Amino acid sequence: MDLISQLNRGTQEARARRDALAEAIEEIADGFARLGLKPWKIGWKSPARVDMKAPDVLLGDRAEPVAKILRYESAVNILSAADQLRGFAILLRAEASLMGAVSVARGIFEACLWATAVIDPTITTDERLQRALTRRLARLSAGIRLKDMLGGGVTDADRFIENDGTVDDEHGSNRDPAKDIDDIVSYAKGRGWPVTRGHRTPEITRLSIDWLSENLERRIGIERYAWTSGSSMAHGEHAADTASWVELSQGLGTAPAWLIQLWSTGAWAGPRLFLATLASYTGKASLDHEYQRFEKLFWNGGSKI
Repeated sequence: MDLISQLNRGTQEARARRDALAEAIEEIADGFARLGLKPWKIGWKSPARVDMKAPDVLLGDRAEPVAKILRYESAVNILSAADQLRGFAILLRAEASLMGAVSVARGIFEACLWATAVIDPTITTDERLQRALTRRLARLSAGIRLKDMLGGGVTDADRFIENDGTVDDEHGSNRDPAKDIDDIVSYAKGRGWPVTRGHRTPEITRLSIDWLSENLERRIGIERYAWTSGSSMAHGEHAADTASWVELSQGLGTAPAWLIQLWSTGAWAGPRLFLATLASYTGKASLDHEYQRFEKLFWNGGSKI
């Protein structure tokens, strides 16, 4: 009876830790959504303030502030991370899919890394702008490819909702993406920036998850592991313990939260890196309380019950 009582108590404690972590993840997701939709608080001597004073970018027949470009390209990925964090919390609570949770954690890390790259305070305004315009070229090209594959029956899915509920059409939602690509390429060449032909789209500066995970200033060593472990897991290169659980889970229909946490470090490493970079870029800390709670629960909840 004592053994049964201990098992039941351990199960209840494990579920309580799981649910507390899921709540903390949802809290971080809500915070990311606010960061993606509302203006950032900016310090007077911050790199963000420097970007606000930079000359406008002339793209065809319109001018766009540098700070707005950087903010938008970061916000697209911040909102993507928020959405995926909510999905990760759902999968964690369900404890039904190890690989599903690992794949979503990989997506969280990737979205956070892109959001971080375009506001990196350790590089110049021009270098940040090159990264942001390269990311915009990738998005515009993706919209064209999707439309072509679906036979032209959809509009560009890159739609951004402003705070008042209106649609922002400056970034491709109801524009001609091919013309916007040409405008960006012309602007880059006019600045003397080399434009190369990438695998799928023109590139002003070469960017990749592998390179960024090794070269961003505020990494602490786990970022490349978080990316490569999640990436290999998502593509079928399973470690011995996960292979055993994937096989066992088919009969049990469950994947314990501690195992999901073990192989989902990207869900922690991505937000950590982005929030540290955002604080340095703007001169103002964001989501301090929410992140500290999330980090504590993420690393204290891994006991195997």
